[in-house]
Amino acid sequence: MQHEPFKLTITRSKRKTLVIYIRDDGVEVRAPLMAPQNWIDEFVELKKPWILKKLKLQQQKNSERLKLEEGETILYCGKLYELKLSQGKNQISLEQDKLYIRSRQLEEGYLKKQFQQWLLQQAKENFEPRVWQIASVMGLDDKVQEVKFRKTKTKWGHCTTKGALQFNPLLMMAPASVRDYLIIHELCHLKYMNHSKSFWQLVEANCPDYQESEQWLKQHGHRVWC
Repeated sequence: MQHEPFKLTITRSKRKTLVIYIRDDGVEVRAPLMAPQNWIDEFVELKKPWILKKLKLQQQKNSERLKLEEGETILYCGKLYELKLSQGKNQISLEQDKLYIRSRQLEEGYLKKQFQQWLLQQAKENFEPRVWQIASVMGLDDKVQEVKFRKTKTKWGHCTTKGALQFNPLLMMAPASVRDYLIIHELCHLKYMNHSKSFWQLVEANCPDYQESEQWLKQHGHRVWC
């Protein structure tokens, strides 16, 4: 049975239920090992309106993803800048509403590495001091062992039981309020290594408008991923 207009992949494993994931290259159905094909087909047919809606949204997000091309708009600290590219010694600078990237190579892969390295440096200079500042205000600075930055595929931040905080340097493109929320979120994990009611109460006590930041990440997070 064909399920146009999307590519369908079925992954079987030791599970009891059917679940659908929207991927960049189509739709994945995760199914029990012995699930009959007609059960899967009927499930996909039932969910087709939802699938098509999600695929359309995915397509829209893909068109809005960060492109390091001349004249494109790019976010930095929540503000939009026009991107200006030129060839020369590697250097990135901000001037009014423009972000200038001078690069030895104008190939996109090279530009991305250069831009990510610049974001990492900005994070170390501006993001890290803010982490320690908020930790001090919350009375948790003695529990923080280290602050580091790493670009990961899925996470904005992470906290270990030993007190190591890790943040994605791509967050330098997000507004300061969003970064503050994520700092508070991870600091609260120093008290609650879960997402329990007590955890969210602590988050809200320190960041009353945290839901606005959550919404920003849902709406714009794809625009800062590169």
